[in-house]
Amino acid sequence: ATPDILKGIHLSMASRIVKLLKVTGIKSGTALLTGGLALDSGLLAAIQEEMVAEKVTITARSHPDSIYAGAIGAALWGEFRHRKLAALTERAVA
Repeated sequence: ATPDILKGIHLSMASRIVKLLKVTGIKSGTALLTGGLALDSGLLAAIQEEMVAEKVTITARSHPDSIYAGAIGAALWGEFRHRKLAALTERAVA
């Protein structure tokens, strides 16, 4: 059934995410989901379920604006690069 397939996908993704968290060595705190799947309640539930199974004490959370984190980061990086290139162009002209 479709819900079972979707839950399997969520659990697979959650397993990988929790393994990545374990590799970082972080023992406690809160992990914020960002990006397009940040508001997927099924994925968040699967991550929390996987954390309990793996005995990870990190709390997974999401925020309605967390889907914009990547876009905000890209905009900030683009602004930084724009300033850097403008400064280099000014030096080359002078």
